[in-house]
Amino acid sequence: MRRMRPIPDNSTGLTAPPVGRRERGKVDKRDRIHAAAAELFAERGYSAVTTQDIADRADVAIGTLFRYASSKPELLTMVYNAELSHGIERGLNIGGTDADPTDQIMRLLGPLLDAGLRQRENMAVYQREILFGDPDGAFRSEALDLVDRLESSIALVLAQLGEPGTDPRLRPDVDVTLAARSIFSVLHMEIIRTGLGREAPADLPATLRIEIALLMSGITTPVPTR
Repeated sequence: MRRMRPIPDNSTGLTAPPVGRRERGKVDKRDRIHAAAAELFAERGYSAVTTQDIADRADVAIGTLFRYASSKPELLTMVYNAELSHGIERGLNIGGTDADPTDQIMRLLGPLLDAGLRQRENMAVYQREILFGDPDGAFRSEALDLVDRLESSIALVLAQLGEPGTDPRLRPDVDVTLAARSIFSVLHMEIIRTGLGREAPADLPATLRIEIALLMSGITTPVPTR
């Protein structure tokens, strides 16, 4: 797993209060661009939206738009990064050590799962950008950090199974980092399968839950009764 770096606030909507008129103007334009991109990609899908469409809805010049995101793929990545970041926070806040680990993991994967169900084309582009996007792109770097954070959060859930009194118990030889990476990979491949039409979107949550349960059974052992 890559070492996590601080996630910049400028694409997640979690910006610090601006201190002057110039900064307030920048934040306002960034927020309008983000809102316009999110709305248009949700309404039309990635291929039917142009950067000019986003600039027009945000009421900014096209040159201004490109100062905040260098391309249409970057705009989509910006939008989905914010959704994933907020979703991870929700999953962490809802989860607890007494909750079923599979339920906790499903909540953490929920933002990507929901996005794949709502707009498959958009999710496919987002996955492509994570894997093959501009290596110098700020939003791709942020996306990779978010994937690291998601995998780390899953690993924490799995690590709880190593605590005394848990049933089933995590096997002592299990690397929770690799196990978490495997779970994320399963989600990634199942979204691809759905996008290719090899599985009905409505079946995706149930399929993913079964696959996570299978993985969990392979890394845990029941506590013996006396």
